[in-house]
Amino acid sequence: MASAWFPRPLRLPDAHLPRSLDHEPTCRTCGTSWPCETATEHLSPGRCSCGSVSYWEKHGPRRWHVGPRCYTSTDLLAQAAKEAHEYHQAHPHYPPSHYYPPKPARRRRQKPPYRHTPGGPGDVAPGTWCWVRPGGLHPGWGDIHHLAMLTAPGTDRCEVWVYLDSTVHRVRPSLLILDVSALGIPRDGRGRRRLPDWAGWTVARHLDHRAPQVAQPVTEPAEQQALFADETMPDLRFTRRDL
Repeated sequence: MASAWFPRPLRLPDAHLPRSLDHEPTCRTCGTSWPCETATEHLSPGRCSCGSVSYWEKHGPRRWHVGPRCYTSTDLLAQAAKEAHEYHQAHPHYPPSHYYPPKPARRRRQKPPYRHTPGGPGDVAPGTWCWVRPGGLHPGWGDIHHLAMLTAPGTDRCEVWVYLDSTVHRVRPSLLILDVSALGIPRDGRGRRRLPDWAGWTVARHLDHRAPQVAQPVTEPAEQQALFADETMPDLRFTRRDL
């Protein structure tokens, strides 16, 4: 009668784990030096930074370090904290809403009837959609970008209508950038927009661009000034006696 067939294990069987990780570990079942013949099929040998032999499981997350430990629990915590910090830096997230301070009172208004699409540098007017950079609004609105409509441009402060909660704020124009999706620029075959250089300008730069340039007075030197200043010229003035 044929023996029962069992699938070949992908991971190292627990029966062939080492008894200890001293300088000469032994197999739990075979009693020989570890790794035994069965364990060798599931392990990848390596070398630790301290010089000791280490083994990694081919189809699992387990690993073994032969010899005395070259690290302490404090080192493990420091490494885990470093990896967590690097992960949060690569994947930032915003804090919950209760983290922000309470919002102060702000006027609320219906959506303004203005409509304006910038067509060039300096072309900003009421109705232009823009984004308020973090720090432009009160901290109660969070440290994030907010979509807003420009209702009253100004060189010192601009009045904007925030799309999130219909509140009205006064924001510095240097913290306002144009909404690229509202410029009406079509996409190419790859789904990208070829944006002009002025699309990345702040509202403050657009206002400075359209500000009238004050003409400097031009002083042209009098070409005949030296002629009239010549002292050798005779005096042609007449008196009453000469008439």
